Amino acid sequence: MNIAVVGAADSPHVIKWVNALAGSGNTVFLYSMPNQKDERGEIHRNVEVVYLAYPEAAGGIKKDAPELRSFIAKEDFQAVAVFDILTYGVMAQRAKLDHVLLVSTGVDVMNGMKAGQKKLLASVIADADAVCATAANVITRMKEICKKDQQYFVTPFGVDMELFRPMKIPRPNAFTFGSLKSLEYYDHVDYVIEAYAKFCEQTGMPSLLRVVGGGPALPDLRALVERLGIADKVEFLGWVRNADMPGVINTLDVVVQMPDEECLGISAIEAMACEVPVISSDTDGASEYILNGVTGFLVKTGNVDRCASKMLELANEKELRESMGFHARQDVMDQYSLQDCLKKFETALQAAAGMRVR
Repeated sequence: MNIAVVGAADSPHVIKWVNALAGSGNTVFLYSMPNQKDERGEIHRNVEVVYLAYPEAAGGIKKDAPELRSFIAKEDFQAVAVFDILTYGVMAQRAKLDHVLLVSTGVDVMNGMKAGQKKLLASVIADADAVCATAANVITRMKEICKKDQQYFVTPFGVDMELFRPMKIPRPNAFTFGSLKSLEYYDHVDYVIEAYAKFCEQTGMPSLLRVVGGGPALPDLRALVERLGIADKVEFLGWVRNADMPGVINTLDVVVQMPDEECLGISAIEAMACEVPVISSDTDGASEYILNGVTGFLVKTGNVDRCASKMLELANEKELRESMGFHARQDVMDQYSLQDCLKKFETALQAAAGMRVR
């Protein structure tokens, strides 16, 4: 297919999809505001990236709409995939684009509802030719927001099962926990650190916490580990390329995440593909991809004591870790393999294009 993608060129979600689409033989153009450039060079070489004139801070959501319409009109695109309802979704609506597949990660829906923008969300959803989201819980929310009949598709972010797999690589001489969420305040890596501190209080086992990612909460998180007296046991690794993540994940024994809300945790699913069990707060998203007690553990949001207890349980029970890891990979293979998820996404694109969907 000839596909236009409208979204942030620095978004890991956009990058994952354009790379997968281009890698499977589609012709892909990506249109992005210039303040969201792919500075790290992660986008597939076969993707044509076009930066619009105005950054978001200069009113790009509205001002870039005419230029976007002009660019789209010059090419023979069969479908236009638009990421993020309240930014590029609004831009595409103002540009009056045809054959639009609106793509939501769920974060845009949650943020829009919190900001009192239900009417705008409903309008953009209604105007699309088809809508897809990373998880069923997001589709449920969108149906509650927009009462118009719409074509909805669940299209999870797929995991490359050849890339994300168990590997025999050098590991730390300590039981190692990992945090793979972004360092945004709402992802509550502070809860993970507090749970790890409680874990350390309960055992003399040599251990380590590796924190991947960057974000505005980093200075406060560094201060927190100092205050808790565990600075020598916590490593902040910074941003890691997705292609390098399997090597990092395979140094971990358990992944821990404690966000207040989550629609789909792709980094946790990638860990599960590597047979690393995950302890997570019981968000709507985690409850979809973790079978509690079988492929990982779910704990109540904010329950740091319970999280620490499950960390201790997994640290002490090797057979349980291995069993959870094995079943976790099987589940990911069944539900989130890249090939299967790409087929689902392409089906949604075909629906937006008006093609017959089998």
